[in-house]
Amino acid sequence: MLCVAYETLARRGELVALEVCDIDFHPNGTDQALIRRGKTDAEGQGRVAYLWRQTVNWLRVWLEHSGIAEERVFRRLIGKSKVGGQLNPGSIAPIFKRVAQWIGMPERVVNQISGHSTRVGATQDLAAQDIDLAAITQAGGWKSTRMLLQYAEKINASARINLGWEEVRCNGRKLVDGVQWVRLPSGKG
Repeated sequence: MLCVAYETLARRGELVALEVCDIDFHPNGTDQALIRRGKTDAEGQGRVAYLWRQTVNWLRVWLEHSGIAEERVFRRLIGKSKVGGQLNPGSIAPIFKRVAQWIGMPERVVNQISGHSTRVGATQDLAAQDIDLAAITQAGGWKSTRMLLQYAEKINASARINLGWEEVRCNGRKLVDGVQWVRLPSGKG
């Protein structure tokens, strides 16, 4: 779920709304995910996001082991092996926080994680790589660059912060490094 959220720049509501039929599995091992109507997509045009091979592999494993063949991709887990109903957007932050605790992140960092942490982190990673703001705006489904600029302004100041824990990578890209995955409390995405 983390890698899908990061790679699609999905908002919480978009992530939990992702359905199996929205994923186009390609023969080369990659795929595309259709992010249906989002917060700023009043016309319901949606947007297409690319997923890397390793994320596709993990997604296939999840779908196979969970028995999910249609409807929502991400669902509640009941106990260790039973798959429940659909998630709601409010369940994303607690899931991300449990993952952060599980990998041993400090409690002060866990407390800063939000449901938009992957969206903010991916945006900051793209901006740090000098990707054009128009391309990032389109990829994230924003109507303007206002939020991107707000996220990106933290890069330079935050780059000097060392929270003392090892980075976590998803397909070679940083997911967690204390700067780019964890959003410091501020506005909405």
